[in-house]
Amino acid sequence: MKLSLIITAFLFSFSLSAQDSGTLLLEQPDMNNSHITFIYGGDVWVVGIEGNGVAHRITSTSAVESDPHFSPDGKSIAFTSNRTGDPSVYVVGIEGGDPTRLTYHPSGSFVRGWTNDGEYVYYASSRETAPSRHFKLWQVNKDGGAETQLTTQWAANADYSPDG
Repeated sequence: MKLSLIITAFLFSFSLSAQDSGTLLLEQPDMNNSHITFIYGGDVWVVGIEGNGVAHRITSTSAVESDPHFSPDGKSIAFTSNRTGDPSVYVVGIEGGDPTRLTYHPSGSFVRGWTNDGEYVYYASSRETAPSRHFKLWQVNKDGGAETQLTTQWAANADYSPDG
């Protein structure tokens, strides 16, 4: 409840101060102890949690980015991007730079979060669900490598409990 209230207050104050410049829609916020990340104009942005600083654009491409999630240590952001065609999972440092692509399957991969230890990004994908298309959860190491299916059940969203 408190987290939702902080995010709502930040987005409201950011949108009020940005109305003069035409900023109207900030989406998909995530926060940690020091920063808030969100989507605006199809790009990933980061601002200090106090909400009165300048937001910094982390990505800037003609692609559409979505689903930003901070790593547990707060140093990286996993996000979804269609910059290579199909939606794939990427990771970038909170200062920006060149993102690392983690998934390469032609079925879309949509970031849902991180494992508690910060070693894996988990995501939803409809891969290996033919003939019908429904999501299952997968994970991939933050540095890339083989992807592992987490569930055989249909699932589009999840979160790890504090004890894993």
